Amino acid sequence: MIELLFIFLYVGLLTVGGGIVAIPIIQQQVVSRGLISLTDFIVMIGVAESTPGPIGINVSTFVGYDQYGIIGALITTTAFITPSFLILLLSINWIKKYRNHPYVNQWFKYLKAVVAGLIMYATFTLIDIGFFQTSSLDVRSFIILGMLIIASFKLYKKPWAIVLIGGILGILIY
Repeated sequence: MIELLFIFLYVGLLTVGGGIVAIPIIQQQVVSRGLISLTDFIVMIGVAESTPGPIGINVSTFVGYDQYGIIGALITTTAFITPSFLILLLSINWIKKYRNHPYVNQWFKYLKAVVAGLIMYATFTLIDIGFFQTSSLDVRSFIILGMLIIASFKLYKKPWAIVLIGGILGILIY
């Protein structure tokens, strides 16, 4: 349990840009240590994506629950959010005071670029896990992906519809 606490403190500290960025770090930490199989981790991502709330917190909660039940879920969730909370708590006055300073504005521009890169990395990692690291390359997954990409162009500002369509396609095809 202490190992999970430190894993998720580490993940929470390194997660800049949202929960999706945490997924490759969580995967690297828990799957490589043998705490969870890659197949179980992929299932957790699928469930975390389809449940309300930030995906990083959802995955950390599922990992903790899988390992130690409700206590594990509470520990991993708390450990995941604590570093961000403390950093924000300690820096909020500084950010308020210097938010209009040119150096701070420039720093946030660089941070946005870094976050975009981290999100792209996380996306490609999820694609790699979902399509290429499973036991076999499944053409049905590519069919669902293609249909969802087409649907996302048609239903641009309706993510709930994309999730619903993806769920229905998954049920029908699998």
